[in-house]
Amino acid sequence: MEHIRFNIGNKVIGDGSPCLIQSMGDKKTTCVEEMVKETNDLASCGLDMMRFSVLDFADIEALKEIKKRVSIPVIADIHFDYRFALGALEAGVDKIRINPGNIGSEARLRTVIRACKEKNIPIRIGVNSGSLNKYRGKTGSKADDILLALEDTLAIFKEENFNHIVLSLKSSNPADLKELYEKAYQRYPYPLHLGLTESGFSTLGSVKSAVGLYPLLAEGIGDTLRVSLADDRIEELRGAKTLLRLSGRRNDIPDLIVCPTCGRTLIDVKPISREILAHLDHAFKPVKIAVMGCPVNGIGEAKDATFGIAGSGKEGLYVLFEHGHEIGLYPKEEALRKLYQLIDTF
Repeated sequence: MEHIRFNIGNKVIGDGSPCLIQSMGDKKTTCVEEMVKETNDLASCGLDMMRFSVLDFADIEALKEIKKRVSIPVIADIHFDYRFALGALEAGVDKIRINPGNIGSEARLRTVIRACKEKNIPIRIGVNSGSLNKYRGKTGSKADDILLALEDTLAIFKEENFNHIVLSLKSSNPADLKELYEKAYQRYPYPLHLGLTESGFSTLGSVKSAVGLYPLLAEGIGDTLRVSLADDRIEELRGAKTLLRLSGRRNDIPDLIVCPTCGRTLIDVKPISREILAHLDHAFKPVKIAVMGCPVNGIGEAKDATFGIAGSGKEGLYVLFEHGHEIGLYPKEEALRKLYQLIDTF
């Protein structure tokens, strides 16, 4: 099936375009300064789009200001009141996200569709297992209940001749996603947004997200992605980038391997590795970095790393290595400075 391709602001989605990473503001949208800073900080680390909740007309006014001050597409997340979608369009957003389970009457949905069509703004249809309403239990299969709800909604979009659509079929259970998205990919030409409705804190949520999302990404399914975590948004972005790298969907994302530490550890691995990770957040290249605690796990165990740093066995000195070969011994700050230079010029 030929899949649809179109723009969301300054990004291209669908039909073989790179899978885009999305996150969502974690404060009320009226916290403009915080939301602008968070968005721009994440954009510098590779975020492609940012979604914001619209709970009232004050949020719409805030979106106008946010849109002026960020460089990536802005998405308005709409629930319950279709007027907020219309207001967000006037504020200049790049995409509208609606949940057909709570947007209101068909007439109101058609009003939103027509307004988006007039402004050439895409709509993400977000159907999730928690808001199936009259469709729950209709088919005997949760996946088919969700697809039935989607089908009825899509019929309205087709009547309005509107096809700049992104589909989202979410559940909080990773086991639900494979059947849902594989069926949707075969059935519909529209780009698909991947993610769990919610997953949990960083480690637990990342594991759940990986279980649900990696098989789909590896099949080439998914055009936008969010790893939804109850955590700092940079952790969402790091999780999404890791999934895209491991699934072969992106080849410009660094890899960081860190030894788990033990009694042989000769350097303070955890703070050093976090500092290096923060540097790698801004590197868009296929470089593999190792942070190892001792000579045993250093050059020997990390020979496949592009560059690495390890405890040398000599107090206050760190060994730098490249593809398993020692570069030299240096004090910590000099070792890190030289490592960053190697990364940046790779």
